[in-house]
Amino acid sequence: MPIDFSDLLDDDDEVVLHPRDIFFTLNRGPSFSFPRDIQTEVMNQWFERRNERDSIIKLNVGSGKTLIGLLHLQSSLNESKGPALYVSPDKQLSQQVMQEAKSLGIEVTDNPRDPDYLAGEKICVINVFKLFNGKSVFGVGNSKIDIGTVVIDDAHACVSTITEQFRISLPNTHEAYQEIFSTLAEDLKGYNEARFLDLEASDPRAHMEVPFWSWHVHHSEILKILHEHRSDSELEFVYPLLSELLAQCRCVIGGQYLEIEPYFPASDLIQSFRRAKRRIYMTATLADDSVIVTHFGANHDDLSSPIVPSSSQSMGERMILMPQELNADITTIEIRDLLSELSERVNIVVIVPSKAAVRIWEEKADQVLIGDAVAEGVKKLREGHVGLTILVNRYDGIDLPRDACRVLVVADLPEVNSYSDLVDSEVLSGTSLNLRRQIERIEQGMGRGVRSNEDYCVVLLLGPKLTSRLRAPEGQSMLTPSTRAQLELSRKIARKLGATGLKEIEDVILQCLNRDPNWIKISKKVLLNLESDDELRFDAGKLALRSAFDSARMNQHQAALSVIDKVIDEASDDHIKAWLLSKKAVFQHAIDADGAQKTLIVAHRMEPSITKPMHGVTYKTIGPAIGQQASALISNHQSRFLDATQMQLFADELCADLQFKPETSDIFEAAINSLAWFLGIKGQRPEKDYKEGPDNLWALPDSSFLVIECKNGVTSSNGISKRDAGQLGQSIGWFEKRYPASSVIPIIIHPNRELGQGASLVNSMRVIDPAGLEKLRTNLRALSKQLVNPDVSGSMSEVIKRLNQFELKADTFINAFSVPVKA
Repeated sequence: MPIDFSDLLDDDDEVVLHPRDIFFTLNRGPSFSFPRDIQTEVMNQWFERRNERDSIIKLNVGSGKTLIGLLHLQSSLNESKGPALYVSPDKQLSQQVMQEAKSLGIEVTDNPRDPDYLAGEKICVINVFKLFNGKSVFGVGNSKIDIGTVVIDDAHACVSTITEQFRISLPNTHEAYQEIFSTLAEDLKGYNEARFLDLEASDPRAHMEVPFWSWHVHHSEILKILHEHRSDSELEFVYPLLSELLAQCRCVIGGQYLEIEPYFPASDLIQSFRRAKRRIYMTATLADDSVIVTHFGANHDDLSSPIVPSSSQSMGERMILMPQELNADITTIEIRDLLSELSERVNIVVIVPSKAAVRIWEEKADQVLIGDAVAEGVKKLREGHVGLTILVNRYDGIDLPRDACRVLVVADLPEVNSYSDLVDSEVLSGTSLNLRRQIERIEQGMGRGVRSNEDYCVVLLLGPKLTSRLRAPEGQSMLTPSTRAQLELSRKIARKLGATGLKEIEDVILQCLNRDPNWIKISKKVLLNLESDDELRFDAGKLALRSAFDSARMNQHQAALSVIDKVIDEASDDHIKAWLLSKKAVFQHAIDADGAQKTLIVAHRMEPSITKPMHGVTYKTIGPAIGQQASALISNHQSRFLDATQMQLFADELCADLQFKPETSDIFEAAINSLAWFLGIKGQRPEKDYKEGPDNLWALPDSSFLVIECKNGVTSSNGISKRDAGQLGQSIGWFEKRYPASSVIPIIIHPNRELGQGASLVNSMRVIDPAGLEKLRTNLRALSKQLVNPDVSGSMSEVIKRLNQFELKADTFINAFSVPVKA
């Protein structure tokens, strides 16, 4: 008769608690013989600190985080700290966790209502959407299903999903959009009439944040509108979360859709998550850990140093190359064609920031993955050879191990994902806050192709803006130690190449792919002596704003102001200080509306691109640069550029932005302003900075002016529309009031030279059409190549010669690049 061994187990009073000991009690598959040293080290540290409510585990990709997370949850179950929940960024990764758990011999389920999960006998594995949504099975505002211990795997990758779950997005075809727009119309018109008309015309390029004082008056009416439509597909999963938060939300209305979202996701509304006894966040080492506080609600003061292994040797092998740093003349098209040939041999994945960025790659691509197509496309890559894959705006939450990706390309800077981020980034452009966000996204993208310490991949970083950010000392300082070491190694190797063309870059790539033994040896050696990164990096401004947001939710507005005032006093960057002041005004309005406007006036004087105060601000006129254009150019360049490469990359950035392309109006207008600065001409953006006047205004050294309206996103071929010509006429009227007796030339940048039906000619009006813009880009590139020579860039007479040669001197600019309008 067989012996019932379970009786003997029941007689054993000693429960196995240590995760490593649990590992050896499991009926494991053959792939799990022993935990790695790194895994054991992390498990030992966590076990000693397991009673910390919020703990952060930082591990490089490929360190075996899934095993660690599962064992920590099993340990918690054994200690009666259940139920135990494992949260991954998406469904595909949840399935991988389930498979690994079964191979380990750990009991799991994907159903939170499973009695075995509720009884603490199985670990429940779900994706982050299932936990954080307005119809969460765990309950919103009350606790339907308890959580004892929760692991948030790849916490940074989960953040984007959580943020989306707290954002209402309504297309302009939705009835609620029309009702909300109608409710706010008079306020929007009074705030910025020109932008309001664009919104009214459903212009896809237009967007406007609803002023906070208007939102304060109307949010109750808008709540009623949303309530009536709460069962609609666009609202059913979001409305229950935002209905309690609407007063603390911001709303941005665009010509095609509107967005409403709180200043931070209130993850505490999922009460069982807030009440969990243990919350374990597993992350990579990244530039900003603030999200653990701002998005998951951890208490900053209670957070200890992260749990990390003593060594960084678990990072896989990456050859990181920036081709346009090696040779600024290499184009993305040339790199694309090189990669297209190489993709016949290996899988290559290119991450682009947007749908618009796909255009340059799609003719050579074997698959373009966006939205719901991503999971199936990634599966194909993991199963065999595909070729060249384009991945649209996916920098995290995707595993591409081994042959799934041997060359990974991050093309151009990551773009923002929402209107609110866009509005903030317009203010914070050029600040450390914005740079940190970009660097973090780039590093997340770079990590997709190396998923274990045995894996290898070539990483190419493309685009003048991206290259420029990573070349800057501040950008490099934000990289993790392992990425910084790998990048520096690759740059040392690149410097040995001397003259660098496509052939040399291809040869270096092949040394990695063909497994050159010396490359393998040195690439592993560079990581040997790296110390582990046990620092938590928090942004004081974000933490203060989250604290203020929580205080405002409890109607503790004075407490909100106190915490913001402290961080404003400590801010050294005027852009960031102005941005924080504008946020202070939002919270101040509830108790001191007049004081909030005064705060906004102070902020607007520091940074004109923030919200304009209710009663407007005094417009500041500009005059021509003192002295010659060449002198101003030299002074500008010497104050900003560290070397000639940085200058040439900046010129390449401008050329990349100065294109006729839909939905890029703000980027284009910013480039026109930067072009003036680059050429030694004074420029301004009145419409953006003061909510009135033209898109761009140039003050030429001869005391004349250019009033410029940018219509680079126009797609119609019916000529210059009545509305576009009318805007230029209004801008000239604005100019004549503020600059009486000054000479002015009206310029419109437009894909068509002819006036459309009903459009009125503006006196002396000229057009920069596609031919003129292309000539401008060509001449700007040629000038920058000349300025690389220090004998040219440091000599006023030589700079004057080059400005004349390429027709970029102020007095020749108009005739060189613009043409009269055809009436």
